[in-house]
Amino acid sequence: MKGVSSGLALLLAGCITHSVHPLRPLEIVTAPYNGIPTAALTGSLMYEGGCLLFRDEGNRLQLMPVWPDGSSFNGTSVTFHEPGKVEQRIIVGEEFVMDGQPLQWPRVPNPRAPVFAQECARQPFAVLGIHPAN
Repeated sequence: MKGVSSGLALLLAGCITHSVHPLRPLEIVTAPYNGIPTAALTGSLMYEGGCLLFRDEGNRLQLMPVWPDGSSFNGTSVTFHEPGKVEQRIIVGEEFVMDGQPLQWPRVPNPRAPVFAQECARQPFAVLGIHPAN
């Protein structure tokens, strides 16, 4: 009987699918720094529902920034890591210009990209440069 119950347990364990873990607190989507900016947007960051989003009020759109690997978020600011340059800080709510290029979620080279796509439901945008809005 013991062999049957352990066999049944193994069979049931094989039927369980591994789910994708939800976003961790203060998690941001990152990817290798790559590409040439094709767009510049002026706006600010907002942290809503566990998602750090970029809001461009002039164009009335919200995007999901995809930050270069090495960038981080502490709840009030993003440390932007651009390879070969001094790291810059962006405060949530502060207006700035974000240079980069629009992406499609299937082309975001981060294994957690599907989680961001599902939980944040915004178009991704590769951040390749930042500077003050003024």
